Amino acid sequence: MLDLEREALIAADFEALATFVQQKEDLLAQLEKTIPAKDILRPVRQKMDENLALMAAVIKGVAAAGERLAALQNVKSGLSVYDNAGRLEHVRTHNPALEKKA
Repeated sequence: MLDLEREALIAADFEALATFVQQKEDLLAQLEKTIPAKDILRPVRQKMDENLALMAAVIKGVAAAGERLAALQNVKSGLSVYDNAGRLEHVRTHNPALEKKA
């Protein structure tokens, strides 16, 4: 399961990741009942830590993409500049798609 999760994280397959939630919960419940030895849990813990690092990177990447899209949307509507007093001012731009050429 952890290997499949890793592959889905690397491929950014968010739909697959969503389907793993219930399966992982079931596996963890089974694991709690059996109480395996530490030497068995060690590689599991290592894979979980690796997947957690990948998940953090995915979240950071998605957040950065969202910020970039927001910035691009702001550029479409205008330009932010500083005036002579050092205050931030938003200057609206016109829509170049509607511009007529002679």
